[in-house]
Order: sequence, then structure tokens, then C-alpha cells
Amino acid sequence: MAQPVDNTALQAPGTAIPPPPDGLGLSTLVPPLGLSPPQEQSQALPQSSKATTDAGRHGFWLEPRLTVRHTVTSNVRLDPTNTSDQITELIPGFRLLSNTARIRGFADYSLRSAHYWKNTTSDKFWHDLRANAVVEAVDNWLFVDLYGVVSLQPVSVFGSPGDFTPANSNLAQTSTFAISPYVKGRIGSEMDYEARYSVRDTRTDANNRAAVTVYDGLLHVGNRSPGQIVWWAVDATQQTADFSPGRRIDTTALRGRLSYAVTPHLRMIGIGGVESTNQLSPNQQSHSITGFGGDWQPSERTRLFFERENRYFGESHNVDFEHRTSRTVWRYIDRRRIVNGLGAQSPSLGSLYDLLNGFYSRVESDPIQRAQLVQAEIDRRGLPANMQVFQDFLTSQSILQRVQQLSFAILGQRSSVTMVVSRINSRQLGGLLNLGDDFGTNTQIRQQGWNLILAHRLTVNSSVSASLGDMRSVGSVPGVATRTRTYILGWNTFVTGRTNVGIQVRRVLSDGSINQYDESDIMGFITHRF
Repeated sequence: MAQPVDNTALQAPGTAIPPPPDGLGLSTLVPPLGLSPPQEQSQALPQSSKATTDAGRHGFWLEPRLTVRHTVTSNVRLDPTNTSDQITELIPGFRLLSNTARIRGFADYSLRSAHYWKNTTSDKFWHDLRANAVVEAVDNWLFVDLYGVVSLQPVSVFGSPGDFTPANSNLAQTSTFAISPYVKGRIGSEMDYEARYSVRDTRTDANNRAAVTVYDGLLHVGNRSPGQIVWWAVDATQQTADFSPGRRIDTTALRGRLSYAVTPHLRMIGIGGVESTNQLSPNQQSHSITGFGGDWQPSERTRLFFERENRYFGESHNVDFEHRTSRTVWRYIDRRRIVNGLGAQSPSLGSLYDLLNGFYSRVESDPIQRAQLVQAEIDRRGLPANMQVFQDFLTSQSILQRVQQLSFAILGQRSSVTMVVSRINSRQLGGLLNLGDDFGTNTQIRQQGWNLILAHRLTVNSSVSASLGDMRSVGSVPGVATRTRTYILGWNTFVTGRTNVGIQVRRVLSDGSINQYDESDIMGFITHRF
């Protein structure tokens, strides 16, 4: 949920694959925003983090793991039938981190198998993958970006949001894989260039949702150099979004940017160009692009980046704000853009993981060692790294989406508070298609919600946590709405340096016109890292 902060005042707008997320700090190794090291770090890290620190120094870290989890639930299908069951899950997996001269990236994979003791559904296997890497094929010239995401995703925004169980009929196994080769370098001492091509493919096992393949091309030239007062850039982009029902959307754009350093801490940006697309009509139509932006960094701890453009669908904008102190990190994003397929999904190790990575960026510059510190912090406080308010829901067409999100983490000596507040407004483009998804009957879907997590460390290796959440989704059709409230209380402890156990009690209440249910469950787990 926490998105990467834009790191350039002249970002190439047509970049086919976004830079690796902040979760491992792979997108940039520039000096981080200033933070004071946590006072308790040296004496309070669990043995598991100390045992693996040496591996990070060599730029490569592989950690296999095995989790056994048992759940007793009052409503296994998360529907009005209130069918109870017990579920035993066996979850082998691994985390791989690389920070070598040629490959920088991560892969986190789990194979989940679930046995339902009352046969409420057949035993199933499914996959969970988050992977992102940058391969430097030729020194300082030819690169390849790779990423993949495989997970269970809600089919409808108005159905049950999860418990990530195949007994929930609203979940579908969904995968997104992308590859993007590109070359970049400098022409003389003044000009830089980049040429990039990418393919991103998204597929799902839901029969009533479309697959989509997106092809992107980018040609970029500019003169961004440190110390220059004026920067300029010209970007030519071409995108084709091919949906499986047969809808093919082509968009071509030529965009120029001019950036001026008003002060050493503030740059203003002017934007102009032209684009052609068949997004809103069967035939290509041309439109002008005008816009402006700014990049303000008053100190090492604070940064604000924003851009606004007038385009064929109206206004688009991108706002990223971040502020850090010795014990906190605060982020706010506001984006309005066209989304093809799963728009908010990214190959991150989790939104809370991203927040804490920013907190530790001053403590440890090496991304692998920093990842180990972040994971140790999450483990010893018993926090969910993948904290989020909304999952993506599956669509069969392009949509216009605005995402607003405020997130923060406050870390005390023994207690912590983390929170995410989100609002998403999604609109159908054109209003002429009925492809069987939620926009077949709704021209607009609004979502809003929050998730609050409180954690307290009882001892060096044990902790308790409480999680509260509220999610609401409202369609444009009168009466189409749903609300889900979640309450979780958990206890977690390390019994050895690499083995932790935990117990979690949960209560879920869901109401609305589509799916009303409630659920109570208790879950116990044991995880061993090899």
C-alpha cells in the first residue's frame, strides 16, 4: 500500500515497469533521509536476525522457512450459511535477496496447502509470490527489469475480501509477470538517453474476468545533471493494452518537461505535449497535454513531489509526501491515472515492510542487511508485514482511478503504532462496455477504509498486538454497498532463535446489500526459518 516515492524531478512518464519498491531500497542507493538509529536496536534484536547478518555482507541471502497453521472458524466460506470447520495448512516457502554487482532484487514465495476437516471444500494448493529484480547485463548500459506477483485476489469488490482461503468463492488465483529490457547512457557530457520496451501479462482463474497483456515502449532524451539550474527531457511513449474479450487500446504520446531550480531545495516543472488514443472511441483521437509540477526538499527528512497534467480523460496527478523523524515515518500519496488490470498491485514485501524500511534507511545502507533488520523488527513485534486496507479487485477493462492514502509508523522503546487510511475512487471509461465485471452495472465504485495496529513487546522475543480495520465499498447503483469490520488480537514469541509460535483470535462483521456474514476464529501457528 505504501508506494515508492518519486526520486526524480524529471521522471520519464512512460516508464514501462516502475522501479523496485522501497521495500528493499533497490530502486536507488542515494543517501537516505536522516534518521537517528533506534536506541534499543543493538540489545533487542532477536537471535534470528543476528544469526543471518553475516550472510547479508556477501550480497546474497536465502532463507527457507516452514509454517504449520491450524484454524478453527465459525464461518469457513465467509457467507450467510455460517458453516464451521477446522483448517490445517502446511506452508513451505523461502525468501531470496540479492545485492550483487549484476543482480539486485528479491523473491518471496510460499506454497500453501489447506486441508478442511469437515470437507466444506476440497483440499487445495495455491501460490503466493512477490519478486522484483534488476539485472545489469552489460556494465552501465543494458539492463533488464523483472517482476512477478502471484496471489489470491477478490473477484468482486462487493464480495468477501478474504481470509485468503479457497473456501471463499470470491477469491481467484491471479498472476502478473513483467519483463522490461532497456539501455541507458549519456551522449557527451550534457545529454542522457534511455530506450525501453516491456511486456506485462495478467491472468486469473476466474472465468468471468479478462486477462490483459500490456506492451510499453519508451524513448527518452534529456540533460539532467547535478548542479544545473535548468533540466529538460523529451519522452516518446507507446502503449498497447490487449484485453482477452477482444478490446485493444493503443495510446501514443510525445511529452516534454522543463525543470528550473528556483532555490537549492525547490524545482518547478513545466509539461507540454500531444497524445493519440482510442481509449474513449473506436478510432484514434488526438489531444494536447499541458501540466506543471514541483519537487521540494527543505531538509533530509522531508520531501514533497507533485505533478498535474490535463489529458484526454481530464486531470491526472501524482503527489508523494514523506516526512521522517528519529522514531516515526509519515507518507501521503494521491494519484489519479488510467489503470489496466490490477493497478495498485506491486511486487512489494508489504506496506508495513515499506514503512519500516524507510525508518531503518539511515541505520543501514546495504539493502540486504536493512531487510534483515526490518524483518527482525516485524517478527519481534508480531506485526503483519503485508498490512493493507484494500486488495485489488479484478476488472475486465481500463478504469480511471484516484488513490489517496495516508500511512504512518511510530516506534517506541517497546510499543508501536502503525496505521493506513485509504480512499479509492474508480470510474468506468466511456461507459459503453459491459464485460461482466463490477463495472458492468456500476459506472463508479468508491472505497474507503482504515487499518490500525497496536503492538507491545512483552520481552525481548515475545509481543502482543491488536489490529482494528474498517472497509467500505459503495457502487453507483443505489443500494449496492458493503462494509467489513475486522478485530484481531494476537500473541507471538520466539521459542528459539529461528522458531516462533503465535496465537490469533479474530472477529469479522460484514454487512451490506451483497454479502452479509460474521465470523469468529482462533488460529495457532509455528514457523521455523532454516
